[in-house]
Amino acid sequence: MARFITILSGKGGVGKTTSAINLGLALSKLGADVIVMDGNLSSPNLSINLGSTYFPTTIHDVMHKDEPIQNAVYNHQLGFKIIPADIAVDSMKMVNFDKLKKNMLDLHLVADYVIIDGSPGLGRETTQLMDMSDAILVITNPDKASIVDAKRLIEFAKRQNKPVVGLVVNKYRENNHSINSEQIEKYLEMPILSKIPHDERFEIAQYEKQPFIHLYPNRKASKEYFDLARRIIDATLIKRKML
Repeated sequence: MARFITILSGKGGVGKTTSAINLGLALSKLGADVIVMDGNLSSPNLSINLGSTYFPTTIHDVMHKDEPIQNAVYNHQLGFKIIPADIAVDSMKMVNFDKLKKNMLDLHLVADYVIIDGSPGLGRETTQLMDMSDAILVITNPDKASIVDAKRLIEFAKRQNKPVVGLVVNKYRENNHSINSEQIEKYLEMPILSKIPHDERFEIAQYEKQPFIHLYPNRKASKEYFDLARRIIDATLIKRKML
C-alpha cells in the first residue's frame, strides 16, 4: 500500500518542489519505490525543475481525458518515477479532483510512497490534496513572512482535521537575521523534522535540472534529506506493524 505524502507551503518560493524532488530521490536510494507527482495543477513546475516539459500523458489528461493514471507515470533516470502536469495555460480548465482521487487508488499497486508537490497557499487545490494525503509536510523558510504563512496553513489543516506531521525548514541559517528553530517550533506549535541548511549549490542544481542530493551527496543538506527519508520510512514501518 502506498503512502501519500503531500508537500505544502503557506507561500511560494520556499523550496517546496526542491524538497519533493530530493526527498523522493532519497527515499528511492534507500530502497523504496517512489513516485513524485506534480500536484500544483494551476502552476506546475516539477517537470521544469527536472529538465523536461513535454510528456505524452500528464496528470491533467487523467482528469480530463479519462487516461489511466499509470499512463502518466514516467521513469526518471535516477531511479524514481514522476507524474508530470501539463504546463500549458489551458490545462487550468482540465482539473477534476473527483477523477483524480479515484485514479490515485491505482498507485497503491506501483509505489511505496507517492510524494505530491502541492500548491502553495490555502486555495481549493490545497484543500483537495489534503483530502488525498496520509501525511502532510509543511515547508517554510526561517523568515517572518514564510513562518506567518505556514502558521495559517497549519491552522487551516488542523481545522480540517488533516494530518500535518511536521515541518521542513529550508534555507536554514544560524545567525542574527534568521528565526531560530526553537522560536519556529514554539510559534507554529509543530516539530521540525528537518533543517535544510542554506547552500548556494542549490542554485547550481536548479540550473543543471538535477536533484541536489545527486550532484552533492556529501553536503549537509543532502544528509538532512536522507535523515528525513529514514524518519519517514521508520515511522511508516512502525505504523504498519500496529495495524
